[in-house]
Amino acid sequence: MVACTVLSACGGGDSGAIDLNYYGDASQLGMAEIMQRCSEESDGRYRIIGNLLPSDADGQRDQLVRRLAAGDTGIDVVGPDVTWTAEFAEAGWLEPIEGEDAERATEGLLQPPIDTATWNDTLYAIPKSTNVQLLWYRTDLVDEPPTTWEEMFEMSLDLKEQGEPYVIGFTGAQYEGYVVGFNTVLASFGGEIVNEDSTEVEIDDKTVQALELLRELGTNGTASRSLSNSQEPEVFAQMQTGEAAFILNWPYVSSAMAAAAETDEQSAEVLDNLAATSIPQTTEDQPARVTLGGRNIGVSSTSEHKAEAFEAALCMASPESQVTQAIEAGDVPVTEALFERPEIREAFPQYEIILDSLQTASNRPKSPVYQNISTTISNVISPPSQIEPEETAERLRSEIQDALDGKGILP
Repeated sequence: MVACTVLSACGGGDSGAIDLNYYGDASQLGMAEIMQRCSEESDGRYRIIGNLLPSDADGQRDQLVRRLAAGDTGIDVVGPDVTWTAEFAEAGWLEPIEGEDAERATEGLLQPPIDTATWNDTLYAIPKSTNVQLLWYRTDLVDEPPTTWEEMFEMSLDLKEQGEPYVIGFTGAQYEGYVVGFNTVLASFGGEIVNEDSTEVEIDDKTVQALELLRELGTNGTASRSLSNSQEPEVFAQMQTGEAAFILNWPYVSSAMAAAAETDEQSAEVLDNLAATSIPQTTEDQPARVTLGGRNIGVSSTSEHKAEAFEAALCMASPESQVTQAIEAGDVPVTEALFERPEIREAFPQYEIILDSLQTASNRPKSPVYQNISTTISNVISPPSQIEPEETAERLRSEIQDALDGKGILP
């Protein structure tokens, strides 16, 4: 007799296939192929149906929160952003993954992505993709890339004096991408936003240093004039159009620039001189700690088909699925062995930098009220040019603690 764990499906089942509704990145390139393949591999037990969500992370979360909080049984498989784990787990919206199921779900995976799917020492989702930002630069403008922020500022100002493209592209708009950038700078100085169990704020002199750097970026003439309105697409465009010499952005930049180069001469020129390296250090004595991105996949606690939903989630996060999304959508795999495969190395020529960055990567605060924390940070430190390091740090201390205590701003 085969023993089934809480989530593991056993053989057999109804003669007709069960419809499993997936709410996550269903519209992303490669996902239709993955869902069809996983459905076919179920031998008629289930069909995975992709459901559309808003394109932005905040919109996706809002819709999922409303439906999960209402006990919607029409959600079977959920694809949460890596920052939602604590909130969804604490609210009871994700099924815990334990015992043999947890071993199956994490076999061969890099540890940092596993950490993003874990809350209170329990796994609540299967890591599906990961991400770290890189420093993209023009080799026709600089011989060697900068290793520190101060060196990058100096290079940018020198290029500006010469009348060359000089801008440092950075996501400075008031949204989650700015929080990612702030967290990277803060963690690289050795700071934290909250303590380990997310009960107390950890604003200190490291925070002030991080805020000083962001203010310098916003005031020293090296950033784009549209810094306070720049999200990832705008930062990409600053490099694409020949405005930027450096941009901090995700690994998708190379594939996106290659696609643009097929029909655009300017993009082709940039692509010929495009290279990537690690995010600059804030200090010479310690490496940068880049903020993790990515997506996980789990089982909704309201699903009426939890065993089948878990099997579907395993398939959708499998190494084969990771390869599909790496090639089609530019998603960084979470299975370490995949980085030995030629197709992954071709999709990510910067794979060694990505792997090195993952070893020292930092997480955004793991907290059930992360959305409140994030909204507070992006509001308090915007725009970069108006930061007053000491005063802004004090505001962060007070307002983030209010968020942790359940006071103040609501998502």
